[in-house]
Amino acid sequence: MKKTSFLLILLLLINCSRPLYIKDKHFNCSSNEFIIDSDLKELVYKSLKRAVVTQKDIPDYRLLWKKHRIYVASEYHDTKKHYPTISDWKKDAKNLKPNEVPNSINNVSFCLKTQKELQKIANKTWENFLHLSFKLIKIEENKATIKINNTWIVSNKHPKTSYLSGGGYVLLFKKSNNNWEFEKIEAAWIS
Repeated sequence: MKKTSFLLILLLLINCSRPLYIKDKHFNCSSNEFIIDSDLKELVYKSLKRAVVTQKDIPDYRLLWKKHRIYVASEYHDTKKHYPTISDWKKDAKNLKPNEVPNSINNVSFCLKTQKELQKIANKTWENFLHLSFKLIKIEENKATIKINNTWIVSNKHPKTSYLSGGGYVLLFKKSNNNWEFEKIEAAWIS
């Protein structure tokens, strides 16, 4: 009986413990002055604001563990193109610069990292966690298409783990009077 009680308490403590990746020492980000002085910066800002600050409508938003501190992957593409493999996608990817992503919007902080850096955090802490990534930022004159994902980084300590959660959506924006306005959600999915 005592052994069973001990195991039950131990199991509860393990399952209720806070993930390590949310600790400040892992959420170390460069603090850059963010000024909206380009279409790219305005669209990144408005997409993040909609996804996790105001509308909070990115699929599986509720599964983000720390909604006030969110990792953002730096890799993205600026053209719609089919890539047969992930390595092909990576070869053609561009990277957001630290001054192109806001440090925070209202009470939500953002930390820009490469996929490699995010994987390193997951491996070091043995934690799996959700992060945001821009898969597409396509700007054409007065129209823009933004594909933003809410996906898992899986620690190499859990190689057989896969999630049936996360997702993303495609946002359409239109430029009017030098200002990007949200038009509609073109598509959304849950993994």
